[in-house]
This record gives sequence, structure tokens and C-alpha cells, in this order.
Amino acid sequence: MKRKMKDLVSDTIAYEDDGSVKTLDVYAPRHVNIGIIVIVTLMMAFGLVMLFSASMPKAYTSQGNSMYYVIQQGRFLILGFVAAVVITFLPIKWFDKWPFFVAMYVLAVGMAVLTMVKGSVINGSRRWILIGGVSFQPSEFVKVAIVFFIAGYRSFIQRMRKKGRLRAKNAKLQSMKDAILDITLPGIMVLFCLLIVVLQPHMSCFLILTAISGICFLCCGIPLKSWLKGGGLLLAICIVAGSLLFLAMPTEKKKSLQKNFNHVVTRLNIFATMNSDDEEEKKADEDETYQSEQSIIAIGSGGLTGVGFGNSRQKYMYLPEAHNDYVYSIICEELGFLGGLSVMVLFWLFAICGFMVSWQADSLYSRVLTAGYTSLLTIQAFLNIGVAIGAIPPTGITLPFFSYGGTANFFFMIAVGMILSVSRTGRKRKIVKLAV
Repeated sequence: MKRKMKDLVSDTIAYEDDGSVKTLDVYAPRHVNIGIIVIVTLMMAFGLVMLFSASMPKAYTSQGNSMYYVIQQGRFLILGFVAAVVITFLPIKWFDKWPFFVAMYVLAVGMAVLTMVKGSVINGSRRWILIGGVSFQPSEFVKVAIVFFIAGYRSFIQRMRKKGRLRAKNAKLQSMKDAILDITLPGIMVLFCLLIVVLQPHMSCFLILTAISGICFLCCGIPLKSWLKGGGLLLAICIVAGSLLFLAMPTEKKKSLQKNFNHVVTRLNIFATMNSDDEEEKKADEDETYQSEQSIIAIGSGGLTGVGFGNSRQKYMYLPEAHNDYVYSIICEELGFLGGLSVMVLFWLFAICGFMVSWQADSLYSRVLTAGYTSLLTIQAFLNIGVAIGAIPPTGITLPFFSYGGTANFFFMIAVGMILSVSRTGRKRKIVKLAV
């Protein structure tokens, strides 16, 4: 009781006594966003069930255990859930310190470089490294780290300006200095990380990082002057540096670099072929378009209500990666249009709840962090769905909480934990009147 009274007094804004009624103006109590908890829990449960159905044939034939992929996924989800709970109950301001965002950026760049140098090549891309016998995809960490870096950097610059430590001698120099600090410097740092990712090459991660980085910058409230001056300077630096690097690069290195992106060209050809009726314009052969065609067959076979849970035919080695990149196709085949629509509705609801938390954030750091992580999960989900239905070229993007991928889902849970931490300790609190 004493503790409750102490909290009440500390949250008191004003005290009124009109002679008949005494009231206190206090802040509403803090609470976690229940909507996000319910939605993520539903996606985790739904995802594990559908992963079991989609992975059962492959798990049994390759591992001798039809539950293998579900068990592996469950372990990482439990670890992620525990981490998310811990993060949720930590004040979000605790993360808003410059050593944290610097460390996250250094780790992200270090892991990206390590992957490019020592990573394993699978399906034409160097994306995986082996740690303690576990296959780890550092790009999933990079996605989380880049959002954390941008939010932390912008918050740090804001604090320095409030303390008067970033002032210039005159208005013209101040405008240029602001533009460099707002756009050019962080832009170079983000683009450097993106360059390493694209050279692996990991185009899907590059596209997602570009999108969420742009959204984070847009949420920073950067003045138009800084966008124009800083953006122009950044563009000029990129053009000059890129031109010099290209001219200095040996011919053999240029050919090797071009060869490195052959799989990207192949995927674009697959998309063009799948969407063309002219036989002469089709550049991909049947083997290359096989996966996309089987995905469309799976979705089309589902109709409105599906063929029934567990009754998919495409998962029996007809559709490659049925438990991974194309799990959405199996969902549509077994549960039909309604099942596929339910997945999209869950992610739309998650986006709405996440952006509402961002809108109510009480600081720049909380706003950028929440918008970035909400965008990360939502964009990745709809890109995966777009690939499955043939709306965009194949990219190798997983569906959060549904596709098999331990490290990916672990870091998705970390992102959810950060959003929940903002919802609990980083939102503007309503003022309520209490009669005393």
C-alpha cells in the first residue's frame, strides 16, 4: 500500500481543492500493448502449426523425424520469447546511450564483412556462417542493428544540440554542419553497411535495409534544408567514390563482380518469364521457373477454403523450400484464400498496433525505433507473400514467425521486445483525475 501511494505521489501533476471535492491530476499507469502481444502470440502458434504441416515430408526424409524443423524453430522462438520479455521490462531509455548504438553498428559491419569473407555459399549467395555447429545468418542481426543505430544516432545528435555542443560560427556554416550531421554522415555509415551486404550478394536483405533505413530517416523530423544539402553531398560522394573505385578495379575483378550477380539476373528473368505470354521473350527455362510455377499451383489449388490442413500435395517434394521461403503457398493450398488472408490480416494488425505505439512515443529515439522495427517485420512479410504469389521476383525472403529460420525468428522477437518496451516505458501518458 505504501509503495502504491508513493508511486501515486510521484506521478501527481496537480492537486485541486474546491471545498467540496478534492482531486489529483495524475499520469495513467504504464502498461504493455496487449494488442501486439496477442497478435505475435497468434502468429507464433499459427506459424508453428503450419511449419509442421509444410515441413513434415522433408523433415522425415532428410532427418528421420517429422518434428525436426518444428522442434528447432520452437527452441529459437522460446529463446527469443525470453529475450523479448526481459527487454520489455527494461526502460527504453536504458538503451538510448551512445556506446550501445556504436557497438551495434560495429558488430553489424563486422558480421557482414565476416560473412562476405568466410561465409558459406548457398543458392548463389554468401549469407551463412557456422558458429558452434549452428548455421547463422548475420544479415538478420544487421536488420535489427541498423534500426537501433539510426535511432540511437539521431537521439544522440538531438541531445548534443540541446546542450549547445554542435554550434557553428555563423548561420551558413550551421546549416551545412546540420546537413552533414543529419544526412551525410549517417547516410555514409548506413550505405557502407549496405554495400557489404549487397556484395555478398544478399539483394533481399539490401532491399529491406534500404526501405527500413529510409523510413527511419523520415521519422526523424529532419528539416528540408538538411535533406537537400546533406542528400546532395551524399549523392556527390557516392558518385565520385563509386567512379574512382570502378576505374581502379582490375578487369578480372570486374568480371568476378559481375558473375557474383548472375543469380540476381536469373531471378529477374524468372519473373519476366512468368509474366510474359510471348514465348520469344521468355529468358528463363523450365528448371529456373519450376519453383515459382509450383508456388502458383499450390496457391491456386487451395481455392476459397483449401484442401484441408495437412492435405497439401505440393509439400511432397514438388515445391522446393515449402517449409521456408514458400510456406505461405502451403498455407494457401491447405487453408485456401481465407487462410492466406488471415496471415495478411495478422501482419496488417501488427503494423497498425506498432505504428500507433510509434505515434504515441514520448521521444525521438522511441519513435524511430518502433517505426523501424514495425516496418521491418511488415515489409519482410509482404515481400515474402509477394514472391509466393508471383507479384515480385524471387528473393529468398522468409515469412516472419511462419518460415523455418531460427536466427531470423530470434531477432524478430528481439524487435518485438523493443516495441513492447517502448509501449510500456516510452509512450506519452494520459492524464486522469482521481477523487481523494
